[in-house]
Amino acid sequence: MNEKKNKILIIAHRGASKIAPENTLLAFRKAIELKANYIEFDVFTSKDGELVVTHDPELSRLTGYSGFTEDLTLEELKTLDFGEGEKIPTLLDVIDLTKGKIGLCVEILSRNIGKKLVQLLGESDLVENTIISSFNFKELKKIQKIEPDFKFASLIPYEGGVVNNPKWTTWRVKKKAIDIAAKNNFSFIHAHYLIVDEQLIDYSHQQNLKLNVYTVDVKPAIKRLIKNGVDGIITNDIIAVKDVINKIT
Repeated sequence: MNEKKNKILIIAHRGASKIAPENTLLAFRKAIELKANYIEFDVFTSKDGELVVTHDPELSRLTGYSGFTEDLTLEELKTLDFGEGEKIPTLLDVIDLTKGKIGLCVEILSRNIGKKLVQLLGESDLVENTIISSFNFKELKKIQKIEPDFKFASLIPYEGGVVNNPKWTTWRVKKKAIDIAAKNNFSFIHAHYLIVDEQLIDYSHQQNLKLNVYTVDVKPAIKRLIKNGVDGIITNDIIAVKDVINKIT
């Protein structure tokens, strides 16, 4: 085993989403209070061109409203309850809350938001404290051309789940994803924890890439992954990760 002694990054998946509604200012505030290193969140565009923070393109799971984020204006989106009375935050809302307190890990789910994203983060002097991640390699490259000083993370996909899509369990495919990220000067691989083994971790490190795993909330899995040498844990349960880290490092 390659037991990790260096600092493990704790990346709060959609904020402290185990104890607060996901991707809300409350969830991000709780992540700051729990001293996570980064908050991870997703960005879409509203009908009137505002960058808003939510994971789903369709709104019903979180709000009960049947419709799409990109079909409503910001004013209309702000009328919806995203849980416990929380409203959808804009990217600027998140920046105002978190600047100087926690790093940002922005997952790109919507196309053609790169220029505005770079503008807002750049104007707030947050480039060095931001990880940009995506399953879409082309979108990462677009943003990298505009602002190469972000840290970039290539997400290894597992559509349909690992069991139903064994493609992403094969070493050849995982190695290719790492090679592409290394060739393009990315900083991280973000991989689903069920496809992560010591070979993947070691090869990522050989290519000067750090490996963060998602989305891990179960203590035995957290412990195994840290002992095997991952660099960061993307989690809904910050407290569980901190408990494991305190016991084994």
